[in-house]
Amino acid sequence: TSVYDATAAGPIGAAVVTGLTNARWEYVNTATAGGQFLYAANGVDKPLLYTGAAWVKVDAASVPAITGVTTTLLRNPALWKNRVWFVQDASMKAWYLPTASVGGAAQSFDLGPIFTKGGELQVILTASLTDGSVFDNYIGFLSSEGQLALYNGTDPASAGLFNIVGVYDL
Repeated sequence: TSVYDATAAGPIGAAVVTGLTNARWEYVNTATAGGQFLYAANGVDKPLLYTGAAWVKVDAASVPAITGVTTTLLRNPALWKNRVWFVQDASMKAWYLPTASVGGAAQSFDLGPIFTKGGELQVILTASLTDGSVFDNYIGFLSSEGQLALYNGTDPASAGLFNIVGVYDL
């Protein structure tokens, strides 16, 4: 329930982040024009963004900020085609940030109509696949009921630029 800096040799010092609700953090590394970052989230606390110099508890008022969603509900950060994605805890929604950004207005992507067996969105997966002639990156959304929705494209806000490949029962 705390974060420690263990980059230097020798004894670990005092915690650099304290007061966290649980230790079930998932993370992703990302890079923008502003630098390299680590995003961590657990679906209970505000997501943590490591800037290389400081830890930021991200919400609508932080710098950087994520708006449009209650950030304490976000978990399972993933990176796909230069966008940071999150799962909204106990829901069928995924949220994504603007391209090449660690903050901004989050946009929702509701998978409720896609998953016919119900449940909750569990995890976001990414994969690179080829059929021997075409190489493409895919994003997958896995439900608690074992359904996988697979998408390709580039812009989830544009129907013609983000397409469902299929829904598979696992």
